[in-house]
Amino acid sequence: MPRHQAKRWTTLCAVLATAAAVGGLATTGGSANAAATPTTRPFPQHTTYKVGVMPSVPQAERDAAAEKQYDSWKATYLHAGCTSGESYISSKGDNDAPNGGPVSEGQGYGMNLVPLMAGYDPAAQSEFNALWSFVKSHEDQYGLMQWKIDGKTCKYADSGVPDGATDGDLDIGYGLILADKQWGGYTAEAKDWLAKFYAHNVAPDGHLKCEDDGANDDTRPSDFMIDHLRAFAAYDTAHDWNKVVQRTEAVVGEFTGSYSPGAGLLSDFVVNADTTSPKPAPANYQENQPDNIVGYNSIRVPWHLGTDALLYGTSTAAVSYNAAKLESACLKGESGADPQKVYPHTKLNCTPYSTGDVAEEAGDSVGPAAMAAGDQAWTDTIWTYLATNPFGDGYFGETIKTLVYVVMAGDYWNPTDSPSSSSPSASPSTSPSGTPSSSPTGTPSSTPPSTPVSYEAEKATLAGGAYVSSCAHCSGGAKISGLGHGGTVTFTAVSAAASGDTTMTVSYLSVGQDRTAVVTVNGTAQSVSFPQTPDYNTVATVTVKLHLNAGSANTVAFSADASGPNLDRISV
Repeated sequence: MPRHQAKRWTTLCAVLATAAAVGGLATTGGSANAAATPTTRPFPQHTTYKVGVMPSVPQAERDAAAEKQYDSWKATYLHAGCTSGESYISSKGDNDAPNGGPVSEGQGYGMNLVPLMAGYDPAAQSEFNALWSFVKSHEDQYGLMQWKIDGKTCKYADSGVPDGATDGDLDIGYGLILADKQWGGYTAEAKDWLAKFYAHNVAPDGHLKCEDDGANDDTRPSDFMIDHLRAFAAYDTAHDWNKVVQRTEAVVGEFTGSYSPGAGLLSDFVVNADTTSPKPAPANYQENQPDNIVGYNSIRVPWHLGTDALLYGTSTAAVSYNAAKLESACLKGESGADPQKVYPHTKLNCTPYSTGDVAEEAGDSVGPAAMAAGDQAWTDTIWTYLATNPFGDGYFGETIKTLVYVVMAGDYWNPTDSPSSSSPSASPSTSPSGTPSSSPTGTPSSTPPSTPVSYEAEKATLAGGAYVSSCAHCSGGAKISGLGHGGTVTFTAVSAAASGDTTMTVSYLSVGQDRTAVVTVNGTAQSVSFPQTPDYNTVATVTVKLHLNAGSANTVAFSADASGPNLDRISV
């Protein structure tokens, strides 16, 4: 902690302790002990991101700006609950819940922010425990958080049977992991929460539902916090979180390929999410913003996908990286590089639906995407904009701003990394790495190979909406999705020792149904069937007879009229 802040924080700790004694904000609770536990990742962390640029201001200034915003946010929105030892994040200024009460979304945001700021905030663990205690006393029928609570009575504030919201419950789970990595002592509760979330918020095919008691055929892209899902996969091996990651990436690729190929935008709600043809929900589907374009839900997508790309890079997070680049460029162009003119409602072709509705969080949320895209000027402009609140926004805008500040300051650490790998270090390179090329893995030699040579699909030439997505069980850790409907995959420089007929083995996934693709070898096409595979953990193979010419000038191309299989590699 900087020396000049020590006295102020000592005073604050005394105030918090006094408040606890008289039934105000709690300093104990949850699964941890009352005494403060040492932090393993104290703020600031100065994380080296895997791709992109940082704002062009000194690190100390970035840290100080994040601290200042956190202080303001906490003083305004962290409130004592109705029961001693509990607190909540108020939605004041936005009327999301009666009497400034909390929504689960905000509670999750708070449970992320507090452990991220631990070390700067010496009361962080007590504050986290009070937030977590409030969640536990407001569980719905499935043991997840009731999504809307009255700020005075602390009772459920919506009609019908209390239910949860996916975004809030997802962030609460991530917050428990952050707390466990920061202080320890939350493992059992975190894994119990993730088990309940998986059982009730994940559809059978692996996509995220909109709410725990909702349908299995829709989803909300503002919930696509893929970095959180990757952390769940590393932390909770009892559930197939990789399946959720892969299906979420598939929805992003399938939807944007059909409805926003040049901008990478996703509508507030998506239907047919359990098929390979997800589409925008009807305009009045749930919230009537309208729901078939970008609105107050999906304005958060550039923040979430940009953050995933920053933490995991251009290979593991290829889908997020590619979408974040498109979204950053789209919104920069739409606004004339003025974050204040990134409008909360934008059509999927990247034109404003309305310029009469404005919100600070629309521009703030683009920051991580601009960073991941390597756009230095746009990143710097958004960083400067973060220090303003031109429209006087309340809880929603100010809370998102605080989280974006932590990311853009370079202090958003990855819980799957060891603490030492999050230590201060140099800024990342401005140019992305791992760009797919048309060259196969390992150049075949000019002498006849004694064993088949494998060519990874992610190294092939992609066109028409085909894209790289992660695949834990594929040979190179990635596969190609989006084959079909114009999406193609072409392997070049395929080698043969001599002209003649041979056999090619294709490794693939085809979850949910049998699929067909057209395989074209040096201009000669044939239709190939790919039988259904049971899940995203099973990579199957089919063999294809083909004729190759001597040398390394052969091409093998895959296409499909409908949705084709996911491709892992070919071996010839």
